[in-house]
Amino acid sequence: MSARLTRQHFLRLLLGLGVAVPATVLWSGRDARAAIVAVGSVAKVKGTASLLRDGQQTILKGGEEIAAGDVVTTLAESRLRIALADGSQLNLGELTKVTIAQFDFAQETLSRAATFDLKSGLLEAITAKTAPGSSFVIRTSNAVAATRATEWIVEAKKAETTVYVLEGKVDVAASALGFRSLPSIDQDKAMLLSAGQFTTVGKISLGPTTGPKASDAKKLAKLKAGLALD
Repeated sequence: MSARLTRQHFLRLLLGLGVAVPATVLWSGRDARAAIVAVGSVAKVKGTASLLRDGQQTILKGGEEIAAGDVVTTLAESRLRIALADGSQLNLGELTKVTIAQFDFAQETLSRAATFDLKSGLLEAITAKTAPGSSFVIRTSNAVAATRATEWIVEAKKAETTVYVLEGKVDVAASALGFRSLPSIDQDKAMLLSAGQFTTVGKISLGPTTGPKASDAKKLAKLKAGLALD
């Protein structure tokens, strides 16, 4: 057996002897990293929702900070609202899983680069207006949708993605790379949706299966009800 003490054993020995050890010394590995850079916070929770960060899962109650890399999940009959640093807002319906893949925002220039991966479920984005050249992208397993300032809803199912535009305009494109897609859209290959329109992207071999078509008022009302927290 090696006579060399590991750092962990050494610290345990000090604690056993009653020696005061600063908390910053006790932290190691991932716990020694700098405090997270918050890109938003949980504004409201209805039902049960959780946050996964560095392998640690936390039940959300409201007020928690959100950082890039976090995975947020809602259970059945649950809803969640995230307020982002640029003034944008994300509303999650039930049985929804979203990863904050990227969120960079400069208050001085109002420039933004944001990417969210919607693994499943229903997500509404109310996107704040920022500087020209900014991006706000939602990726699913088979589609990429991007905008700069608008209100839109994305519904991701196993084999298809449907995008509804409530205000503004959104570019939508099928993607064989899914969540590995670049956080941008080739304008020449994208379908442009305006307010009151929707499209559905099916399996990649089929491309966009519908749209742009006029959204049905009853369908939109049902979707909005599924996102309501009041």
